[in-house]
Amino acid sequence: MRRLAAWVGLSLPLVATAAPEEIKVFTDELAGYGESALEVHVNKASRGAPLQLMPEYSYGLRRDWELSLQLPLAFQDGVRGNGYRAELQYIAPHDDAPGGSYWGVNFELAHNSRAGEPQFWNLEFIPIAGWRGDRWHLVANPGLNLALTGPDRKLNFDPSAKLAYRTGGRNYVGLEYYLEAGPLAHWLPGGQRSEVVYLAWDGKIGKSDINVGIGRGLTDASDPWVLKMICEFAF
Repeated sequence: MRRLAAWVGLSLPLVATAAPEEIKVFTDELAGYGESALEVHVNKASRGAPLQLMPEYSYGLRRDWELSLQLPLAFQDGVRGNGYRAELQYIAPHDDAPGGSYWGVNFELAHNSRAGEPQFWNLEFIPIAGWRGDRWHLVANPGLNLALTGPDRKLNFDPSAKLAYRTGGRNYVGLEYYLEAGPLAHWLPGGQRSEVVYLAWDGKIGKSDINVGIGRGLTDASDPWVLKMICEFAF
């Protein structure tokens, strides 16, 4: 029993070395009705974690609905697929004028197959609540996820949030926060939660929307450092 407890204790920081493929706070941005977009997610965590790249194709199903398909990949001693995902996002109609609030929801069904981990189906439910002012943008995603297959089928709480300030034009600088708290009914102890804060820039280069961030882990179970970038091409 002591050996098992020691192995679990040592494995906790190792499990946390692989950052999520999608490090993103969901806002009111959607592909236009009948339009398509390609979003490329790239991130690299410290502790020898692989480089992760995930292309995401999105299509505006209706004026307030977007369907996305994702293919996460890991680059370390070759290329490996980490499964596949589908997302459906809804944003309620709202006024885009400064000082306006908005809300929506994102659903994700994923088949996860990371190297060294059991394969399983997972469902995510992510509420979206935001507010845009003339300069400030605040949004929260109190996300929930549930493994549909596999031995661990507890409902987990994975909230995230973003606070950004517009420095000029379409350039924003701010903070993004991500927490993997564990089971909703019984959170993990503080040191075992993954908790990362990013200094992030959002802007536009040509016709592409860019999000770049550097993250700092706040707990022993978090990646000490994570670099991430999201680049969206509309067509």
